[in-house]
Amino acid sequence: MNDSVIRGIVVLMFFLNSCEAQQKEQTIVTIQTNCNRTVYGSLMYIKLLPSYICIPDGFVIDDYVRVSDLGKDGKINFLAVKYNKKEDDQIDGDLTYWAFYERSKSADIFSLKTTLSNIVPPYIEDISYEYLLAHPVAEKLFKSYPLRLSHSLSFQVDTDTIRLSYKFDDSYGKSFVFTYKQNNWYLENVEYFFGELPMYWWKDDDFFYSLNEKLKVIETRKPQKRVSISDFDLKVAFKYREEEQNHLAEWHIDTIDKTKWKSIDDVVFTRCHGMDLPEDWLY
Repeated sequence: MNDSVIRGIVVLMFFLNSCEAQQKEQTIVTIQTNCNRTVYGSLMYIKLLPSYICIPDGFVIDDYVRVSDLGKDGKINFLAVKYNKKEDDQIDGDLTYWAFYERSKSADIFSLKTTLSNIVPPYIEDISYEYLLAHPVAEKLFKSYPLRLSHSLSFQVDTDTIRLSYKFDDSYGKSFVFTYKQNNWYLENVEYFFGELPMYWWKDDDFFYSLNEKLKVIETRKPQKRVSISDFDLKVAFKYREEEQNHLAEWHIDTIDKTKWKSIDDVVFTRCHGMDLPEDWLY
């Protein structure tokens, strides 16, 4: 092969590599230019969000991105990002979404695994009696779904466990513990809690209810049905909330011996058998 042919091949290879590099650069620029990463709140929400992950147009991220090491091997391989319409633009019944991303042990890029619209109660503009009475859609949602908790308490992930928490009212609530098995999240436990209390609960004479930013598990039960997180139904989960709430108050909180305990943090609850739930109670 003579020198002129070799020089021609080298020039051709340089030209092809340059074109490929330009195409890659252009692709990256296009993705970043059209990528919706709008934040409603703090930019810290997306500190852990890779630059190539975007949310649909018309939505905003208003919560911290959650990450976890599913394989417990020191590598972050699970990521969850929450998005919804800006609160000022929402109407009763609008949904909030959690997008789950995963990557294998050998991969560098996260891929979308699933998008869930069933794990956050639908939006209700106002839960006051007057508003609900004047807005039938809101009233129906209020009767069918639980109340939302704060960002930090409503969705917690630790390695292979996700805990979703909701409230009956301003004092009692229910958490659903999902574990990662066979490439999916399955419900393993149901926890009843007391917490995220309004100010009037914080102190009762010499007994302290120091649970304004945390939850105190009162009782744990096993679900009657093994359900994946994508099949989880909040209306089913809170179908018997009145019976559950009454049980928690009557059998637990109202019976605390305040001469033995000085704070709700110290109380050790034991499971009672006074909650007679219907046969079709699932979780």
